[in-house]
Amino acid sequence: MKKDTLKSLYARLKSANSYPEWLSLAEEIDALNDHLAWQSHIPDDGVYALLDVHVKRINTLIASRQWLKLVDFLRESLYRMVAELNSHRLYSLALTGPKHVVESYLSAVECALDCICETEIKELSVSQKLAVFTQAETNFGRPALMLSGGGTFGIYHVGVVKALLEQGVLPEVISGTSMGSIAAGILAVNDDQALYELFKKPEERHYRPLKRLPWRDMFSAKALLNEAQLNECILANMGNLTFAEAYRKTGREISISVSSNRPGQKPRILNYQTAPDVLISSASRASCSVPGLFPPCKLRAKQANGNIVDYMPSEYWVDGSFASDIPQQRIGRLHNVNYFIVSQANPHVLPFVSHRQKSGLAAVAKDLAVSSLVSQSRTLLKVAQRRLHREPWRSWLDHGSLILGQEYLGDINLHPDFPAQWFLKFMKNPTIDEIHYLLKTGERTTWPYLKMIENQTRISKKLRACVTHLQTQ
Repeated sequence: MKKDTLKSLYARLKSANSYPEWLSLAEEIDALNDHLAWQSHIPDDGVYALLDVHVKRINTLIASRQWLKLVDFLRESLYRMVAELNSHRLYSLALTGPKHVVESYLSAVECALDCICETEIKELSVSQKLAVFTQAETNFGRPALMLSGGGTFGIYHVGVVKALLEQGVLPEVISGTSMGSIAAGILAVNDDQALYELFKKPEERHYRPLKRLPWRDMFSAKALLNEAQLNECILANMGNLTFAEAYRKTGREISISVSSNRPGQKPRILNYQTAPDVLISSASRASCSVPGLFPPCKLRAKQANGNIVDYMPSEYWVDGSFASDIPQQRIGRLHNVNYFIVSQANPHVLPFVSHRQKSGLAAVAKDLAVSSLVSQSRTLLKVAQRRLHREPWRSWLDHGSLILGQEYLGDINLHPDFPAQWFLKFMKNPTIDEIHYLLKTGERTTWPYLKMIENQTRISKKLRACVTHLQTQ
């Protein structure tokens, strides 16, 4: 009886239509599996026992108003516990979250930070507090959302964004590449209220970037697809704001990855710091220019008088995902990010990452097989690059090396589990029903990770809030 009930609940969980519905079903499943009791129990040793000790110590220092000792203890505690708190194993059993002591610890830290921030402390001036919190924020880092390429599958990212936004855990730092740049551009130019309105009627949005050129035009354009259709889609979704204008409007730190069409050049990250006057729409257009499908294009920028001109006129730009689909290192350096939430929808990546977050013998076997295949392919490509120097072989080998040499995953990975027949649709404009399916798939993929994302970004959000509060004093 219990087995049949669980089977039914898991089936309903996969087809839930809202996060409250998903969470209610998850709670029923956890109750039947005795995971609710597990969440309440604190073992006598190990990380959970240590967290409990730290909670009691923090509460004691707050109650006795020993603020300087509290500052020192928080430094030590966070340095010691941050790696443990980011471990996936804390969330591997119960669907509804880790043991309650994890959240008790996070709540205690948040309370302590608020007390230090808001209480008048004789030994700490406001400027000294600000220096302490600024340093702590720098040390602790920030979260970022990374949106991959993926053709039509890129619409899936919008569903991921919706789930994160509705639960208040959408990072301010967001990177988009190729078709992921369209989702990033939508985020760049729309504040939260505008996004909620957008989500209500997704069928009214322009999600049709693909249109095949007539045969007679393909050779002259050196492309299979109509760039005018792509431009129309991009402009309909993000208009002609620059990175700087969009940042002032929404406060989101949006980056888009592009690659130079000249060989030997490194990919670029465009955002309000590195290219403030560049139009987001032109950056997205360049990032979507998959060689062979769309022709390379120039970037466009807005002058102080409002005129639109070419940016770096002699340069042409193409799809950024070939060289840097998920540019973690550069985003980390630019925005002090140390925690990456990756929404991965690339069809050439999905078959090779679906096992990464699963357990069991089959997942281990697939992990070994895929890792071995990728390693051997990299070795073969290196040998070929050493031996073959003529075009077009050299260019294709270089592209293949870049694709295989990338890291496509982050700290939390949100990737869809599409049926096999869907991989034939990734370069076709979706129907209205398919748009709704992609968006809902993005939400359903994200819901199981919301508690982990919330917990693992709570302290960085609290530090940012404290810094902002102290800056106004």
